[in-house]
Amino acid sequence: MNKVKVFSFLVKKPFTDLQELLSRPENYIISIENDLDKFIAFIKKNKDDMFEEGILALDGGISISQGYKKIIDVNYWDDLPTLWAYILNLIEDYLKEGKAKCYFPSQPIEINLKEASQDNIIFSIGKNSLNVKKEIFFDVFLEQASIFFDILVNKLDLSPYQYEIKKIKEIKQLI
Repeated sequence: MNKVKVFSFLVKKPFTDLQELLSRPENYIISIENDLDKFIAFIKKNKDDMFEEGILALDGGISISQGYKKIIDVNYWDDLPTLWAYILNLIEDYLKEGKAKCYFPSQPIEINLKEASQDNIIFSIGKNSLNVKKEIFFDVFLEQASIFFDILVNKLDLSPYQYEIKKIKEIKQLI
């Protein structure tokens, strides 16, 4: 089975043409995977404009692929901190109930997590799905959520996101 890659990205400038975004994503996004320093610098520089009523409003997304198969990419984005929080809740619900479902924070895009077999899990977003070993899924997603929220708390001094870091630790205890 091919390696699962997950990373966060943010939208650094508005666009009006989805095809332009897909053909030249480097003009419109900054990813943690490819340029962590620019990711942090962009948020620091624009931090004052990214708060709405005291809450960080950060347009971005999570890119997910398995081998050459893209599950979601830059064409799916929303409020990034909320999207990660929803995915953490999804994982926690799955671990407690054996299945879970939610939607993107601001879009009617369904996210599902269900058992495929004793060892595998099916993670789907819209019509795209990923069938992967549970251990790999939890390791990769929780690691990337940790990286994202660690940046918010420790690099950007956004202490309210300590809650999500605590939640990740609690989820790891459920596994």
